[in-house]
Amino acid sequence: MKSYPLNDNQSRSAPTLFLISSYLVALFSFLLLSSCQSFQAPEFRNVDNIRLGKLGKNSSSILADVQYYNPNRTRLKLKSAKGEAWMDDVYLGRFEVDSLVEIPAMGNFSLPVKLDADMGKVLQHSLTALLSREVRIRIKGTARVGKSFFYINYPIEYEGAQKLDQLLNKK
Repeated sequence: MKSYPLNDNQSRSAPTLFLISSYLVALFSFLLLSSCQSFQAPEFRNVDNIRLGKLGKNSSSILADVQYYNPNRTRLKLKSAKGEAWMDDVYLGRFEVDSLVEIPAMGNFSLPVKLDADMGKVLQHSLTALLSREVRIRIKGTARVGKSFFYINYPIEYEGAQKLDQLLNKK
């Protein structure tokens, strides 16, 4: 195999190009890390449009639109989200969001959520929940959020007491 010697311009441009690309990577990393530090979690608002998807003996799909507010000054995209949900410490099932959602800067947005629920537990607990007028909701999972070509897995954790009339947006 024959090798060709580099001329003076080629030998100088390789280290210069490496140096410039190193600076760009360092600058991009700094900007990315500094912008992530000021990120605030979206604020839960309510649940709208609850409907039954697939009805089954042991498991059913419950579809709902979960409303949030983005307090951040940057627009984001949510590629997907998944996790588990509980109501008053009763395990409801697994949820997922599998469609791309545009999240506006400092604005409201809606997530189309599908919950695969154990209907026995849901029905068993629904009477108790309706009588108490308030339920404790707990959600734990991950969301794939980002901008342009950069996406991260962001942890979803929410726990709080919700009045049923506000949760279902019936005022």
